[in-house]
Amino acid sequence: MASRLSSDSTPASDHGLTSFAWQADNLPTPLEEERNARAFLDGILASENPAAELSALEPSFIRHVVLTAGVEDHLEILPLLNRDQLTHIMDFEGWDATGQVSLAGAARWLQLHKQAKPEELFGRFREFEEEFQMAILGPVIETHDLEAFEKMGQEEQDALLRLPCGEVFYKIKSEDPELRQFIEELVTQALAKDIEYAYSMLAHASYLPPNEQESLALRFRNARLEEEGFVSTGDSARLFLAGTGEEAILRWTGASVGALAENILARADSSEGFLSLGGMTIEKALAAGNHESAAGVAASLSRLANTVAVAAGVDGDNRQGLRLVLAHTKGYCNLGLELLASEVTRETTLKLDFEKAMRIVTTEHPSVLFKVSIAIMDELRRRMIDSLEQGGVMDAETAQQARRLVFARKFGLIMNLLDFKILPVAGFEATEVLKGMFNRFPLCPAVAVGENAGERMTFKPVYDLATLAGLVRWMRQLRHLAPMVH
Repeated sequence: MASRLSSDSTPASDHGLTSFAWQADNLPTPLEEERNARAFLDGILASENPAAELSALEPSFIRHVVLTAGVEDHLEILPLLNRDQLTHIMDFEGWDATGQVSLAGAARWLQLHKQAKPEELFGRFREFEEEFQMAILGPVIETHDLEAFEKMGQEEQDALLRLPCGEVFYKIKSEDPELRQFIEELVTQALAKDIEYAYSMLAHASYLPPNEQESLALRFRNARLEEEGFVSTGDSARLFLAGTGEEAILRWTGASVGALAENILARADSSEGFLSLGGMTIEKALAAGNHESAAGVAASLSRLANTVAVAAGVDGDNRQGLRLVLAHTKGYCNLGLELLASEVTRETTLKLDFEKAMRIVTTEHPSVLFKVSIAIMDELRRRMIDSLEQGGVMDAETAQQARRLVFARKFGLIMNLLDFKILPVAGFEATEVLKGMFNRFPLCPAVAVGENAGERMTFKPVYDLATLAGLVRWMRQLRHLAPMVH
């Protein structure tokens, strides 16, 4: 319990990705993904014109493939990267999470280029924007003229390196032997290839304000990332705000969120209630309709997944985390599509209108479908809190606190609240299922109601109406809890 309530675990629970043991179906394992990436790069290297093949690839794609396959095992790829691809890699590998230049990250990649092709060290460095070059060297380079050198003591003089003219000296302001070696090799290559540039580079690095150069380089980097689909934390948070989903539900179904929730709750216990849906997905709707829209929808879905990844605090190098985010994003969009395209055919059965589904997919941005799912889950969560309060499981103060936390999207604090207030009353299994429902990424137990969950409960994303109905059935089966519909 102590670790769950620690200051580190609460933000992680807010993100919602690592709160539970959950898995996504139909996604390659990390080993399979690495194997596929290796095979892809081997195929490029075996082609008649590897440089042309590689140059045709999007920078973000090639970075992902190279990192997945293992750059150290495919050094021969590095000299073939064009400038845009190299810049994209450095936009991530040459900066840390706080938005500051990572000298260690930049040095690592330049050293890898040197391993692949010794003369590549300075050549690749020179391809960087000048502001980025200065941001790398500024903090670690200091130059002195001969007059200043002669006024120094012996120990200070020994720390300096002499340039070929004999009148200018430079100091590497780092005690890291690997970093010192990297800088010295870089300067040596620069002097050998373009001595004028080398002198100018050292002078600018020594005298230009390093923070100013870093600020300029960061501005250019952010502009590129924004163009490529980078999403800020503020933009990602707005995705989970209420409003758009409710409007889309009313526009396409003519019903309120509450009325749609009533339909789901009324049919959740029926064995036939969702059988006729057959699992509508965005891909199926596109396949049955306008194929020309597929590329645009795929690009929009990719940007949406990027936005969700930022909200979930998933780093770009966390492959497993990105796979789970993509699975949840697509699942939530598919659920939203089913919600908008379904219609009641008789008292306990829903049916999909495929023509309507095609119109929805080609008309609405995937983020709207995502927000439709958010809207329905918020409504079900509200009803669950009402039931817990009416059944005496939550007191009025706790229920009100839970409502505030749901509205504020403080999912980690909701997890803590359920541990403190519900666990002693309802027990472990019931509390875990509730926490799945109140997670940022709604989750349903992987086993059906009545099946043995084992020592450790595992979960799956709520990705369509059938799994949503399964979650509702779990809600109703929880001991000590009042039913959601009276």
